[in-house]
Amino acid sequence: MTAANTPTKSGKFTLIISIAAFTAALVILLMTAGLGNATQAPEARLPATVSTGQVKIQSGFETPVNVFGLVESPKATSLSFDVAGQVNRMLVEEGDVVKKGDMLAQQDIARLTARKRELQAAIERANADLALANVNSDRTKSLVEKKLESAQRLDEAKANLNVAKAQLSEMQAALESLNVEIRKTTLFSPFDGVVNRRFFDEGSVVSAGSPVFGITSSENYQARFAVPADVVEQFDVNEPVLVRVGDLDVAGTVSQRLPTRNVQTRTVDILVTLNSNERVRPGDMAILSAFRSHSETGAWLPVNALSNGLRGLWRVFVLPKEGNATLQARVVEVVYTDGNKAFVRGALEDGDIYVDEGTHKLAPGQMVAIPSQQQAGAR
Repeated sequence: MTAANTPTKSGKFTLIISIAAFTAALVILLMTAGLGNATQAPEARLPATVSTGQVKIQSGFETPVNVFGLVESPKATSLSFDVAGQVNRMLVEEGDVVKKGDMLAQQDIARLTARKRELQAAIERANADLALANVNSDRTKSLVEKKLESAQRLDEAKANLNVAKAQLSEMQAALESLNVEIRKTTLFSPFDGVVNRRFFDEGSVVSAGSPVFGITSSENYQARFAVPADVVEQFDVNEPVLVRVGDLDVAGTVSQRLPTRNVQTRTVDILVTLNSNERVRPGDMAILSAFRSHSETGAWLPVNALSNGLRGLWRVFVLPKEGNATLQARVVEVVYTDGNKAFVRGALEDGDIYVDEGTHKLAPGQMVAIPSQQQAGAR
């Protein structure tokens, strides 16, 4: 029995030794960690260095407003024939530059020429009838004076003379009307410009009023803007302005401010005549800059000075004026922001020193330090 129990006592002794060694090692490890923390604790309690700015309260501010419009030609038209017919000549192509009075297209006038010959023949016959009526009237008048004809016969002769004159006038008027139709079979450019559309080719039969060419004027283009009512007074007639077209700034002059207001949009149209057509085309989008005034009292702060607050509000960390470097949180409301700066109103006073960046790392009551150069600037 004694020999059998000896290994069991030896095993228990070994286990106790192992536990004691493990406990000693754990105590040493904890002490080492504690000493390390004790060494780091003073550094952790050092104030955080922050960058600051000074609050400047102002009554009211202005925000930029972009008004969008379109570039257009001061003159643009679609040319068409007044009468139906077949087009037999097209003298210009799209993109051609034309001058006022240039011939652009012509219709076939064979039928009109035939009608003109008919009318000319009818006028010759009417002239002959008039001449005969004149002779008869003079002869009858002579016979009546000699009492060889009755007065009634003279009246009939005078009536026939008047009929012949009326027929001749009617024929001449018809010929003048036909000449107008013939002139209308030729299209002329109404002003200096550029052909921007061509709708038909030679041989096409067009109806009266169908567009044949589109022409835009080569005069300086203009931009039309629908300006909100609260900023339209910023643009006076003959005032120079800058218009943004794509990546280009184009100088121009306000040429018109229309006296009527759009019923749906409540805007007022203004026209800006551009100083140059270079790199600008009708249909381009244009931007005109203006500003809108606001009456709220507050201050401009950098966006980085704001941190999230409660219920849609924001916090600004402020250093007290007594010299205590313990942060205070002030609640503000953002009235306007352009992405870099924000106009805020709330629990701020003129001259307050605020932290302008790194606010996500800070908390109310935290100790902070201000660089010496910023302290000198604040004074």
